[in-house]
Amino acid sequence: MFILLLTIFIDLVGFGIILPILPFYAQAFGASAFEITLLVSTHAAAQIVSSVFWGRLSDNYGRKIILLLTLVGSALAYMWFGLANSLTALFLARAFSGTMAGNIAVAQAYLVDISKPEDHATAMGRLGAAFGLGFVVGPVLSSIFVGPEPTATDFARPCFVAAAISIIAVPLGYFFLKEPRNRDKGRKSRANITQFNSTTFRNGIPGIIGLNLLVTISFTILMVLFPLWSQAQLGWQVKEVSYAYAYIGLLVVFFQGVLVGPLTKMLGEPRVLLIGAISLCIGLLILTLADNVWVFAFDAVLLCAGTSLCHPTLAAMASKRSPNAHQGTVMGTVNSVAAFGRIFSPPIAGIIFIQLGANWPLIFAGFVMLPVVGAAAWTSLRAKL
Repeated sequence: MFILLLTIFIDLVGFGIILPILPFYAQAFGASAFEITLLVSTHAAAQIVSSVFWGRLSDNYGRKIILLLTLVGSALAYMWFGLANSLTALFLARAFSGTMAGNIAVAQAYLVDISKPEDHATAMGRLGAAFGLGFVVGPVLSSIFVGPEPTATDFARPCFVAAAISIIAVPLGYFFLKEPRNRDKGRKSRANITQFNSTTFRNGIPGIIGLNLLVTISFTILMVLFPLWSQAQLGWQVKEVSYAYAYIGLLVVFFQGVLVGPLTKMLGEPRVLLIGAISLCIGLLILTLADNVWVFAFDAVLLCAGTSLCHPTLAAMASKRSPNAHQGTVMGTVNSVAAFGRIFSPPIAGIIFIQLGANWPLIFAGFVMLPVVGAAAWTSLRAKL
């Protein structure tokens, strides 16, 4: 597990480098707030197909080879992003990056392959912690390499650094990552898509996918608009936004890497989901009141607790209900449907931001979480103590 998490962490450092500069890089080419949100949606649109595609290929041909292919693709995507000389080129590079981002579903399936069912939430939490660490290191490197008063050329420099860092993950995975043993056995008998449909969609997974979609919509609105929101509300620029992302990453590492597993074993998945949903909902609404760094720092704890408890728990719930031969496809489907939320929520949030103000997208995102709170509360009441 350590080698997989280290490989994903290195890859996500590259992603973390790109994230804080994305809106400002687009602004350097004259992009509006709406166009910036569309740039995020482009990445998500490519993920819709790629998540299921890569997950399905990993079910049939193995996790390791698919992970390596997508890692190489991610590095090329970062290089393309840095070489972009127009807003159109940025969109094309982000689309290619989204195509390669389906490797997260493969990593989730890999963790399920090597974990016991009762440890799935812990495993997903550790993957989330690797995400968080990438968000700690990546934004800090981004702020260093972009410079104090960046132009479009300066924004390209962190992209090349991201590509170089990400390519390091390829030889690491090739030499040290092993194919899961039960995956080797499972590849001898490949189940078809009809069996996948019949065994998967009778087991409560569609409801879990729907809840994950709502959580994704809410958190996507927050993360996409955070640079623009912090610029409007707090007067922050690239440096401050990068450090804020690093702080968020540290919180995610703590919650997902340390708390998810013990909390799930102590309280059960439905109650952990309920705590997370309430935290994210309240955190989004409180953020509208933030007028200084200290209020943001406090509220970020609620926001990170919310997403850190919701996403791994929902992923674990889906994996437990999935047949072993289709773990990659199921995880791909979960991520693919979530990508729908990352497609349409950024433009909607961008329109709300432009028409109503910086805080209204956060209020909208908070209300989106209410059905998740209700569903988690109902499931928790039905769960045995």
